[in-house]
Amino acid sequence: MLKLARPRLGFALACALVAAAQLSGVLRPLDSGLAAHRASIVTRDPTDSLAVVEIDSSSVRAARTWPWPRERFATAIENLREAGATLIGFDVDFSARSTRESDAALAAAIDAAPGAIVLPTFVQPNDPVENSPLAALSRNATLASVNIPVDADGRVRRYHRGYRHGEHFHASMAAVLASAPYGQTAPFTIDYGIRSDRIHRISFHDVYRGTFDPRLVRGKTVLIGATALELGDEFATPNHTIMPGVIVHALAYESMAQRRTLLELNGVVVLALALLALVVLWPKPGSLNLARMFLRNGAVLSVSLVGPILVQAFAPVSASLGLVLFAQTICIAVSLRQELRQRAHDLLRQREEHLAYVAFHDPETNLPNRRAMLDDLARRCAHGEGVVVAIAIGIERFPVLRGAVGYGNANRLVCGLAERLAACSSESNIYHISTSILGLVLTARTEEQAVRLCADGLDALDTVVALDGQAVELTVRAGAASASADDAAAEALLEHATLALDQARLRNSRYLHYNTAEIADPRRQLAMISEIGAGLARGEFELLYQPKSSAAAGCIVGAEALMRWRHPVHGTIAPDEFISAAEKTGAIDALTRWAIRRAIADQKEMRKHGVELSIAVNISGRSLSDIGFCNFAIAQARMNDARLCLEITETAIIGDPQAAMSSIAAFRGAGIHIAIDDYGSGLSSLAYLKQIAADELKLDKSLVQELRTRARDRLILKSTIDLAHGLGMSVVAEGVEDETTLALLTAMGCDLIQGYYISPAVPARALVEMCRTDATPKAALG
Repeated sequence: MLKLARPRLGFALACALVAAAQLSGVLRPLDSGLAAHRASIVTRDPTDSLAVVEIDSSSVRAARTWPWPRERFATAIENLREAGATLIGFDVDFSARSTRESDAALAAAIDAAPGAIVLPTFVQPNDPVENSPLAALSRNATLASVNIPVDADGRVRRYHRGYRHGEHFHASMAAVLASAPYGQTAPFTIDYGIRSDRIHRISFHDVYRGTFDPRLVRGKTVLIGATALELGDEFATPNHTIMPGVIVHALAYESMAQRRTLLELNGVVVLALALLALVVLWPKPGSLNLARMFLRNGAVLSVSLVGPILVQAFAPVSASLGLVLFAQTICIAVSLRQELRQRAHDLLRQREEHLAYVAFHDPETNLPNRRAMLDDLARRCAHGEGVVVAIAIGIERFPVLRGAVGYGNANRLVCGLAERLAACSSESNIYHISTSILGLVLTARTEEQAVRLCADGLDALDTVVALDGQAVELTVRAGAASASADDAAAEALLEHATLALDQARLRNSRYLHYNTAEIADPRRQLAMISEIGAGLARGEFELLYQPKSSAAAGCIVGAEALMRWRHPVHGTIAPDEFISAAEKTGAIDALTRWAIRRAIADQKEMRKHGVELSIAVNISGRSLSDIGFCNFAIAQARMNDARLCLEITETAIIGDPQAAMSSIAAFRGAGIHIAIDDYGSGLSSLAYLKQIAADELKLDKSLVQELRTRARDRLILKSTIDLAHGLGMSVVAEGVEDETTLALLTAMGCDLIQGYYISPAVPARALVEMCRTDATPKAALG
């Protein structure tokens, strides 16, 4: 009995809620929106019986004053009458006196066409007095009300046929112009589907001058009113942001002339339709047929949205069925809630079963996952016997392999490798701990046995697998970590094993056992990755300058800016470490921009002390290919008249050669020199040397160090210097550390010398002093 009472109570509450929504008017914005939407669909052209004469901005500017002398209106009446206008209505206030001559001129024009001129009356808000035209103007004119009712939301939707003010009745302007029956006051809804943009409009200034086309008004009704924004006669409407009042009157006229004075559907009828929708759509007890429910709701929705459009297209009826949509929403919500509650128990049970499996298995390969491996490690560590070993086995080139064979086939390869690994290790559980990494847990008696177990049989995992008729070669690497069972922590062991695998890949090793002395502390790497930006903000970075000396003249002509990071916790961090981290995280752009700003600032300071040097700054391939950085560097150089040299490596060009070459051309065009850095470090290519339009070639110190003892190196170096000179580049030798090397390089024609023999990197102030005291080694003077 209780179960039967609950649905009935719910239905009664739903009916009460629908009735309350109808009485409160809470759905009025929805109905207004639906009405506006219908008006945008059911459109009509206006009749050709009305023309609007606009008091627009050009007319106001031409008159140079407002209010206008009434002679202008008299002239407009005469010109319109001469053109054949049959009825002229004004939406202009004539209740105040002007000059006697002006009032007389307008009165004469009105008297000349008795009954053909319609003048406005209106009542101001909260003012019981009706404003009417002057008696002299009204004696032969027809009076009409120009009051426009505004809804609570500030928009104009309805229009009155007439107004009673005390004992007086005045038809509305649209009713008079449309010759509607006298004495009616009932409101109607304006049909905003009538295209207001197609109502004929004529500028008042053209009418005043008589320069308009008479055919636009011949035999027609004319309505004169303000459309200039500065006159402020504007109203908000459902389909427009704002609309001049004269156009609202024109649309009301068109609604009456076309018999499109829309009637609102009776509220009782709408309520009855909403309750009928509740009866049809209310869910029955028991299992819910979702397909049937959506079919019924789709039919009701179609009737609620399309039906009013069709009705309004063929009859002047505005049927907004927002209340029916509200009732339908209630039914959908109740239906879905009933279905969800009915299925909740089954879904919860299935979810628990599924989660128990998913929590410990990879969804794509169905292999035990990282959590399962951690549980296995924790269980063996808690057992307390021997040495526990965690092994991470990574598949080489897996992203390339997956791209070639597809995700599904790649997962099949992973499962096949897991089966092979299980057969080789006699372990039944192989874990899929990340996309391309499998895990294995072993227990050994000693640390040595653990290392041997991990290393043995790794080659047996390399194999060629036939996949869809294609041979696919699999190669693996492994990293392992081990600890005595009593001291081991599962999470730490697995992390150390994956770190060892990462290092094995970096060192190109097949297998690596975790050793804290050989593998860098990841916390230090994290500090570099996460604190570079903060370090810049705290001023922890600085630039030192290593001088470049002219080999022939023996004077300092330039310097290379070298960055240093003095970390508050980790101390001085070598550039090789933090530059690499910055390139991986994208922070290299901020570092390079800072270095260029700092170098330019130091160069300006040097100039104040009479030292003019070219400053070289190293840039990465990421920055070289970034058009934003390119524009930044050029702007900084031009703005500060800086002498900059950007040092790039050939590897910086490999990533995006086209963008890099474009940036190099832009830099050189802006007067920034380009130097090819680290030439001879192992990746040098004559092809790139030919393509790169550089000003300077920097010889890597590996080419310079053996120059004194190896004739072969001298021959290679001499030919390289000659080649660079032939390509129009000067040559800088890095790593010069003794007088003999300096002399040999000078004899070979090397242009600039850089290295500890000249000077190590020094602060900008020390470089200035060095230049001013001519502290270049005497051997450099030749």
